[in-house]
Amino acid sequence: MSFEELKERYSKFLSRRDKFRNPISFWDGDLAPPDLIGLEVGLPNENLFPIKAIDLHLVDKPFDDKEAFVASMDRYDNPEGLPIARSFQYSETRGMFPLINFCKKVIGTVNKPAYDEWDVLLSNGSSDSMFKIFETFCDESTTVLMEEFTFSPVISNVQNTGATCVPIKMELTTDPAKQGIDIAYLTHLLENWTTIPQYSHLNKPKMIYTIATGQNPTGMTLSMEKRRQIYALAQKHDLLILEDDPYGYLRFSPYDPVHPLKNLYTDESHSLTVEDYLQKMLVKSFMTLDTDGRVIRLETFSKLFAPGLRLAYIAANKFIIERLLNFTEVTTRAPSGASQAIVYTTIMALGSKETAADEMDAMFLGWIKWVMKLASAYTHRRNVTFKALYETEAYKKNFFTVLEPSAGMFIDIKVNWPTPPTGDKKELMSQLNKIIIKNGVKVVLGHKMAVDQDFSSDSADFLRLTVAYAKDEDQLTEACHRIGKGFVELFNM
Repeated sequence: MSFEELKERYSKFLSRRDKFRNPISFWDGDLAPPDLIGLEVGLPNENLFPIKAIDLHLVDKPFDDKEAFVASMDRYDNPEGLPIARSFQYSETRGMFPLINFCKKVIGTVNKPAYDEWDVLLSNGSSDSMFKIFETFCDESTTVLMEEFTFSPVISNVQNTGATCVPIKMELTTDPAKQGIDIAYLTHLLENWTTIPQYSHLNKPKMIYTIATGQNPTGMTLSMEKRRQIYALAQKHDLLILEDDPYGYLRFSPYDPVHPLKNLYTDESHSLTVEDYLQKMLVKSFMTLDTDGRVIRLETFSKLFAPGLRLAYIAANKFIIERLLNFTEVTTRAPSGASQAIVYTTIMALGSKETAADEMDAMFLGWIKWVMKLASAYTHRRNVTFKALYETEAYKKNFFTVLEPSAGMFIDIKVNWPTPPTGDKKELMSQLNKIIIKNGVKVVLGHKMAVDQDFSSDSADFLRLTVAYAKDEDQLTEACHRIGKGFVELFNM
């Protein structure tokens, strides 16, 4: 597909506001002589920056400061990364090209789109990515489909454009083949849109938003078969797919109840290679199925590096990237140069320990090995949490089911009510939450992350907990025991 073909196909998706959004430039594009003295740009002189050099002390292994090594950032001459004079200066709106190229390397290696005319744009974190995308494609006439439980700020982000969010029923199950979006429900919804009373007054959807791997809040992961079916529906009904993937690289190794702390990432009897991780552990993106350029993929450094850096990137077809770039030109412009420099310098340092065909291959290999260490750490935390939950009296009495995730940071505990429940489910969940808080643990109630609480009233009876933030495994274990006591107290009332 050419750029013009992409423009013709996807211009109709643009919001009313975006159609009038074109940045005005005062730059003169005429060729200049090589000895030109630039007096036109509002750039401060780099010699006036107060920072001359920065040393980054990097850990080689999560939580092990003893294995630190140093990567330096100098003002001008910095073979180890982006120099301060460049990264702390105003920069290209799309992001600094060395980091852009690395992000393209990641996409092209792990989740290469099934067409050629795609590109990457850096952003100030995934929330910024979503804001710009929804502003570009959504207005009062727009309907956006999303999983019935989702990251709550996304709902607000869509609604702030005037658009309407419509929930898609999910299969909340321990069966990996069935987890996530209910395909039969989605098919019926799209095929019968104009005859469904609660939606017939709305325009037919133009976009599906999904957290396809390690979904927040459910922890569910869409199988490749479901992804193929959803993509086919998107083609048939001409939908964009917005794939948000902050958790996809944090893949868990399978849980073994007989050996609950077993971790394939660290198991000496099973050497998990980078190739094994890329080809067998990770679930491929919708982009790998995308022959049309209708998938927009969001990746972020937040969960893999540090969220406070506010650095993420968008991969999409070149026309969509151009529209997002035009919006970025008059809003946030480039992400923090300091953040870009820290991330790029760190990745270069990780790559310096690797042997590869070229520098970019070495950087990619070093980065993936770091990500695997993080995935290993999260797998261990998942294992500790499962073990502790399964040891509780509440679990042994079948008061709850653990919806075992295969990726991410979240575990859902679904309540097994007596038949029928001895009261209103929502009120009972509120009681359970109060008891758990009293016991010294905070979790998130499922209905708090529902797109439509009435729609999801029968399926919102779960608690979301995260394995990410607890100080150590002792805290995770204690928290699970306190949750178990909370269930026992509720069921004995």
